[in-house]
Amino acid sequence: MTASPRRSAVVVDDEPLICSIIAGILETENWFVTQALDALSAITAVTSTNAELIIADIDLGIGPTGIDVVQRARADNPQIGVVFITNLADPRITGKGWSTIPNDAAYIVKTAISSTGALREAVTAALDGKDTTVRPTPTVTTTQSLSNTQIGVLKLVSEGLSNDEIATARNTTVRAVERLVNRMMTAARVPSGPTARVQLARLYWDQLNGR
Repeated sequence: MTASPRRSAVVVDDEPLICSIIAGILETENWFVTQALDALSAITAVTSTNAELIIADIDLGIGPTGIDVVQRARADNPQIGVVFITNLADPRITGKGWSTIPNDAAYIVKTAISSTGALREAVTAALDGKDTTVRPTPTVTTTQSLSNTQIGVLKLVSEGLSNDEIATARNTTVRAVERLVNRMMTAARVPSGPTARVQLARLYWDQLNGR
């Protein structure tokens, strides 16, 4: 009996341990797996191996995200299966929202990665190409109470920009930024005071790191 040909997959995550865990699980399912630790390596690997599946962390550190990798891969191969993995319950914190994630992609949180069954289910869903994206288990996070505009301003606050600088960056008035920041503080339950902006910045970075 002739063995089934091995299918090719690319796994991209800036954490080598996560890459190796996922690769190990896929290899037991007869996948040929290429591991990548950054976006550029992942895009190169997808092209060179003619991959049928990409499993990508959304946050790859400084530079392009896993969403950027998938968008580039899909430009060349619209049929490639996609599984997103992340620590984030609210992907908007990366600057990209749910609208940028393909409807036929699977999405699982990293705490479920060690489960062979969970990963196998996500891969099957991604390869089936059904419009049934596997979203993470609903979790209440502080940033989920913020609007998309407030998320954008929160990111700028975390980068140390003043209200004047944020107003210039967003082509709006300082008064409008002040109102946005005040509403954001109320929604995120951050008390006013001299440390308010520090707390907002910490909120952003904690959320970005899945805390």
